[in-house]
Amino acid sequence: MSNNNIANPYENFIALSRYARWIPEENRRETWKETVDRYFNFITNHLKENYNYIPEDSLVADLKDAVFNRNVMPSMRSVMTSGPALERDNVAGYNCSFVPVDSPRSFDETMYILMCGTGVGFSVEYKYVNKLPAIPESFEKSSTVIVVEDSKQGWAKAYRELLALLWSGQIPAIDVSKLRPAGARLKTMGGRSSGPQPLINLFDFTIAKFKSAAGRQLKPIEAHDIMCKIGEIVVVGGVRRSAMISLSNINDIEMAQAKAGNWWENNSQRALANNSVAYSRKPEMEQFIAEWKSLYDSKSGERGIYNVKAAQNQAAKYGKRDPEVHYGTNPCAEIILRPYQFCNLSEVVIRENDTTTTVAEKVRLATILGTWQSTLTDFKYLRKIWKDNTEEERLLGVSLTGQFGNKFFSGKEDLNKLEDALNRLREYARTINSEEAGKIGISESAAITCVKPSGTVSQLVGVSSGMHPWHSQYYIRTVRGDKKDPLSTFLKEVGIPVEDDFMKPTDTYVFSFPVKAPEGAILREHLTAIDHLNTWLVYQRAWCEHKPSITVSVKEEEWMEVGAWVYKYFDEVSGISFLPYSDHSYKQAPYQEVTETEYLELLAKMPSSIRWEDLSFYETEDGTSGSQTLACTSDGNCEVVDISA
Repeated sequence: MSNNNIANPYENFIALSRYARWIPEENRRETWKETVDRYFNFITNHLKENYNYIPEDSLVADLKDAVFNRNVMPSMRSVMTSGPALERDNVAGYNCSFVPVDSPRSFDETMYILMCGTGVGFSVEYKYVNKLPAIPESFEKSSTVIVVEDSKQGWAKAYRELLALLWSGQIPAIDVSKLRPAGARLKTMGGRSSGPQPLINLFDFTIAKFKSAAGRQLKPIEAHDIMCKIGEIVVVGGVRRSAMISLSNINDIEMAQAKAGNWWENNSQRALANNSVAYSRKPEMEQFIAEWKSLYDSKSGERGIYNVKAAQNQAAKYGKRDPEVHYGTNPCAEIILRPYQFCNLSEVVIRENDTTTTVAEKVRLATILGTWQSTLTDFKYLRKIWKDNTEEERLLGVSLTGQFGNKFFSGKEDLNKLEDALNRLREYARTINSEEAGKIGISESAAITCVKPSGTVSQLVGVSSGMHPWHSQYYIRTVRGDKKDPLSTFLKEVGIPVEDDFMKPTDTYVFSFPVKAPEGAILREHLTAIDHLNTWLVYQRAWCEHKPSITVSVKEEEWMEVGAWVYKYFDEVSGISFLPYSDHSYKQAPYQEVTETEYLELLAKMPSSIRWEDLSFYETEDGTSGSQTLACTSDGNCEVVDISA
C-alpha cells in the first residue's frame, strides 16, 4: 500500500466510492488512510469525553494498523458517519435494530432509524399488530397543517403527527416548504437530498391505507406495507438504501402471499423487505412441507425461516440472556435482538494464510472495537426503551468473513478441529470484552459473536462474502458507472477496462476488474448445499452467541435433501436463506467466470499504477453517496458497488 490508498484498484475504488467523505477545505475525497484516521479520532475522543477512558497509544496504533490493512473492520456505519454525523445521531453507528409493530411509535421510529442508515427488522405478528389502536369509522379534513422541518427528526416528527391525527379521524394538510430541493447536498450525513416528494408520497399512501381500514385495526399486511413504504422513501433519501426484514405468523395467508403473482405492479414497496415466518415451535411435518414447497415455488427464498425458539435456545445456551423474551432479528438475521434494541458489528477478515493464532489476534482487536462502539448510546428522538435495552445488553456482532478462502477455517481439513478452535476463539472474545468493558466502566456484553453475510465490506477487503464460497477460481467483477459521475470519468481516463452498458449505452459505463480466488479456496460449483449447511452448523454451535447468516444455493436435485436437513435441525435453524442455484450468466453480469488466460489478459490491460489524488481534478464538488445496503435479492446479492450520479 502506498500513498495512503489501497494498492488493489477495485478495493480502493470501493473505499473511495462507499466510505470516503468529502473534505470541503481541499475540494476532494478522503484517502483510505484519512477515512481510518477520521474513525479513530472520533471514537477515541468520544471515549475520553464521555467515559474518561484513554486507551493506550500502542493499542490504538495496533487497531489503526489492522483497519488500515483491512485485517479487522469496525462497524462500517461508524466508518461512514464518524465525525459530526455520528456525534449528532449515535444511531448512525449501528448496523442492526429490531422493532415490533405494536405501537404507533413503531412507524415513525422506523423512519428515523432508517434515515440514520441502520437496518431494521420488524414484526407484524398478530400478537404485536393487535395492540395497535382501532382506526376511526370515518375521517374528516382537518384545519391542522403539519409543517415539516428539514432534518431526520423533522421528517419523523411530521409522520408521527400525521399518524396521531389519522388515529383520531382527522386528515391534515402538509407544508413541505422548509425542505431542501432534490439534489441538494447533505453536508453532515453526506449524499444528496431526495426533496419533499417521497415524504408527500408516504403521507398519501398512509392516508389511503387508513381510509381503507376505517372502523377496524390495521391488518398485518397493511402494517407491513406501511413499514415497507417508509423504507422505500428512505431509499431515495440521502443515506444508504433501506435494509428490512418482516416477520409474520405461519398461518397469516396474506403475508404468505405478499410476493405472489405480479406483486410489484401494485405493491412495489414490498421489494424493500425480505419476508420470513416467525416460528415459535417446530411445525408439524405437513405444515413444514407446505411452507417448504411455497419457498421452493417462490424461487426467491421467501418466506424465509426465522425461528424464535432457536433464538431463545441460543440466548439460554450461555446463561447471559433471558430465554423467555420473544426475540426478533435484523435484516440479515445473524443478530438475536430484543424488541427495541440495537447491535453494532465488527469484522475479522480471514485470509488464505491465517492460522488460529493470527485469527485470535484479529478477534481480540475486533472485539475491542465492538466494545468501544457499544458506548454510543446517546439516541435522539427515540423512546427511552431503546437506550435502556441497548445499554443493558451492549450487544456486539464480532463476525468472521473470508473463511472459505482458508483451508482450515472453511472446514475443508477437519470439522472437529475447527469446532475446537472456534470454541476457544469464542471464549477468548468473551474474555477480551470483559476486560475492555471493565476498563471503560460499562457492563460486559450479553452476546458477542456471529457470522454476517458481509456484502460490501468483503469487496473492500478482498475476500469472499462472509461464510460463502468464491464465485470461481478466476472471474471478472463488473461495476456500472453513470457517465456523468466524475469517478466514472476518472476510472475511464486512468485506463480501467471499460465498455458501454449494452442496456444503457448512452448513460452508463461497465468497468471490469480481474479477480483470482486464493489457492485451495472453496468455489461455488464445488460446494453442495448439505456441506454448506454442515459447516454452518459447526459455526452455529462453536463460534456464535448470535447466529451465522448464510445464503445456500440449492441445486434442483437437492431441495428434498435440504428440506429434510432443515427439519432435522429445525430447533437450531435460523439465519439461513435458500435460493435456487443458478449457473446462468448474462452479458456484463456482476460476476463472470473466465479462464486463467482470460484473467491474465484482462490483468495485463489494467493500469500499472493509479494516481488516485488526481481524482480531485475531475471532481469539483461533493459527489459522495455513502454505503448502501439492499434487502437481499433473489440472487443473494446484497453488495452495492455501482456508481450513480
